[in-house]
Amino acid sequence: MKSGLIFLNGYYDMGHLDFYRQEIVTAVKNRSPLICADGGIRIFDELNQDEDTTLVPDVLIGDMDSVSHRGSKPLLQPKQIVQEWVGQTDKDYTDGQLAVDYALEQYGCRHIIIFGGLPRPERYETDHFLGNLKLMRFGHYRVSMDEHYKAEMRDPKQTIHYVLSTVRLTRKSSGLQRVSLVAEADNVVVEKSENLRWDLASLHIHPTLTNALRNEFVEGAEWAALQLVEGSASVYVIHNW
Repeated sequence: MKSGLIFLNGYYDMGHLDFYRQEIVTAVKNRSPLICADGGIRIFDELNQDEDTTLVPDVLIGDMDSVSHRGSKPLLQPKQIVQEWVGQTDKDYTDGQLAVDYALEQYGCRHIIIFGGLPRPERYETDHFLGNLKLMRFGHYRVSMDEHYKAEMRDPKQTIHYVLSTVRLTRKSSGLQRVSLVAEADNVVVEKSENLRWDLASLHIHPTLTNALRNEFVEGAEWAALQLVEGSASVYVIHNW
């Protein structure tokens, strides 16, 4: 399953630049495309300031309204700029949707990895975060339901998984590992879970209830996993540490 990395114009934790650098370096080794949605290219500007090597995105896509002011220094140029609306008119798609669609259609990616999806605290961008969260579901909508697909939103201390069937979570630190499930549909049912403090087997994750928040890894467990029943709707699984 080919992965595509999407860099949104959202929050990046500048105290953990090594996290983003390692994700990009690994993607380059795996020949995974790096796609910036408009102002998402700024993370590459930051990463290239103090390094001998230059990290270059494959594609910069969007209406470019967020990249007109990127500073006074010579700016990094992507390998390709896609400024057209890729078949869409009147901005029917957001820059993030365009980036996901491009990864799916032009590169054949079926594993979407999103960065910069969290809201910038000082800007109260809750609307952007909720929209960015739905980008993972949007990707699933855009591909055939018969095809394999998965999506994640990664940050230095958290990953949000869009789960269609199963997910296995790996311990990221020696500290507490929290796991929360959030449903958008009313037919999300867990078949079984492993290595979670509160067993989720047979639990109905209702979209109006919060009974699946703040679970935890069993102490000492290096991983945790869960599986949905056949025919279950998708669910967001939030793993933070």
